[in-house]
Amino acid sequence: MRHALYFTADWCGPCKRVRPIIEEINKDNQLKFQIIDADDNIDLCKTFSVTSIPTFILVEDNVEIKRLSGAKTKIELEDFLNG
Repeated sequence: MRHALYFTADWCGPCKRVRPIIEEINKDNQLKFQIIDADDNIDLCKTFSVTSIPTFILVEDNVEIKRLSGAKTKIELEDFLNG
């Protein structure tokens, strides 16, 4: 089973710009981003070696398939989910 993870933080400017896009994608797509506050989930950040935010990770059967970092457009994020 596939999971999409979105590591973010309230203080992060690029994360604030991406958040409405994530919410829109989550309304429209079957595969949704799980929003993870990096400050509250340090162990999960360590597990996935997240060193910058925003970071997007696609996981299938508990194995990372691909990752993106930095602010992305809706098209880039939809391609990430579907590709």
